Amino acid sequence: MLPTSEVYDQATLDHRMVNVDADWLYRGSRRTRLHPSGAHSDFLRPESAHLLLTLAERSR
Repeated sequence: MLPTSEVYDQATLDHRMVNVDADWLYRGSRRTRLHPSGAHSDFLRPESAHLLLTLAERSR
């Protein structure tokens, strides 16, 4: 997963399945990993929206 300031390369996303490594963004402390909202809070991050909107734009 890239920061919002970086552009996704077409060659990276031009596959049927794209494996995204987001450990740097979503891995937290023991307290935050065990929090019930932690598993469902990924859509609140701008980086997630950046990836999803890039995929939507390139699918046209």
